[in-house]
Amino acid sequence: MRDVDLVLLTASRLEAEPLLGTPGAPESLFGASVEVAGVQTWHGSLGPESKAIPAALVVGGYDKVNASHALTCLLLASRPVLVLQMGVAGAYLESGLAVGDLVLATEEVYADTGVLAPEGWLSSEAIGLPLARVRGHTYGNAFPLDRGLVDAAFRVLEAATWAEPGPRIAAGRCLTTSLVTGRAADGRELAGRWHALAESMEGAAAAHVCALHGVPFLEVRGVSNMVSDRDKAGWDLHGAAARAAAAAMAVCARLDDVLAAAADVSGPGA
Repeated sequence: MRDVDLVLLTASRLEAEPLLGTPGAPESLFGASVEVAGVQTWHGSLGPESKAIPAALVVGGYDKVNASHALTCLLLASRPVLVLQMGVAGAYLESGLAVGDLVLATEEVYADTGVLAPEGWLSSEAIGLPLARVRGHTYGNAFPLDRGLVDAAFRVLEAATWAEPGPRIAAGRCLTTSLVTGRAADGRELAGRWHALAESMEGAAAAHVCALHGVPFLEVRGVSNMVSDRDKAGWDLHGAAARAAAAAMAVCARLDDVLAAAADVSGPGA
């Protein structure tokens, strides 16, 4: 794989599609795709011509192993200034979010890693081993994102121009689970346990791999559905993917400002 400075990571072609065919992000930004070991990648450049940087748009596949595999392939060949994961998510009913809104992850959590004991679910601490050790820090279920980066991206999205009705933009904890939550009661339990806004199937794995490689990571997702009793009639996958892609492009347009904030941990949630 070619050396890249910016990685846009998605799980599916549907989530990548808005950057391959919409006005403002024409296909000419990215060349023909290549596929290596199941990872489909388009190479191109993003930003003003005088400051354009090599970028890769990646479709890695859904769920944790695919996200980890795709990122590892890239990060063994490149050291990008940022990995920006974009895609869709289900929002918990208690989050105050609605279909079409945007979520920035402040922390990613492996929600189904742990122990199922007679007394109920126990976190990864019950296993007695950290899930990862990175430069003196140990991690279990949760991988916090750099709040300077998150807060800067939040400010960029708040200042962006959106087609009416514009999205609500929220920043908070997000969950990753291989078992899609399709029952309202289970969604309430997960949201209450973790005080989380939304769930996906890849975020914690991407945050985990980026932590191991020391690469800055951001995650923005459009809300495609509410986590309730499963009813796809109320879902909007295409709309949520388009909104997440637009958010990613807004962040990329202010990439220098966002990256400069990585050491600034002031502000909400610091």
